[in-house]
Amino acid sequence: MVKSAFSLLEVVFAIVIMGVTMVTLPVMMSSNDKGINTTLVQEAIFGASAQLNQILSYRWDENSIDKLVDPKEDGLAEVIQTSYNDCDTNISSPTYGLRPGHIMQKRHRKCLLNFTITPTLASSFGPDAGDLDDIDDVSTSAKSLFINYSADADGYKQDFQSSVSISYDTMGGLVGKNDAKKVTVTVKDAAGNIITKLTSYTLNIGEVDMDDRIF
Repeated sequence: MVKSAFSLLEVVFAIVIMGVTMVTLPVMMSSNDKGINTTLVQEAIFGASAQLNQILSYRWDENSIDKLVDPKEDGLAEVIQTSYNDCDTNISSPTYGLRPGHIMQKRHRKCLLNFTITPTLASSFGPDAGDLDDIDDVSTSAKSLFINYSADADGYKQDFQSSVSISYDTMGGLVGKNDAKKVTVTVKDAAGNIITKLTSYTLNIGEVDMDDRIF
């Protein structure tokens, strides 16, 4: 009769392979977890960048449009008279409604012709009347960056917190007191460590009517 069996050499090889597997498996799993965490951090940074770009697309100030002239508020944002008082208020002047640096042509940037309107004060930053149409409205406290966060789900495993702060800034004295707003988006992980902080400035320069521009 012929009996099949493992040789001692085969048994030794099997033990060696099992030992190598048991040693390397935790390392491989740890490396995979680090890769996932790195990807999630990158997602958080991209999310913060997208959030900042969205904020910068909003109107510069709640008062950038004269609501009496444009009740639907569907027009262009214009320059608001600031503490510098540099908009030309002389109605008989060829530069009426303009400020130094403006182009004397139609469809370009200009001052809000209601010169009594002033920018929203810093103490008023935050949502007003439930709308979200200007940069001030998005000043928020920390909230989850990813809406599908769940520690038990297959989605995002970390609860990244994003906060937005808005403040007036003179950019080192380059602009007037109320002519620039500083927008900062900060993302922190669940432990409170800062993952990224993105900052940009937006200026009181009005908008150009690109749809009607003639080139």
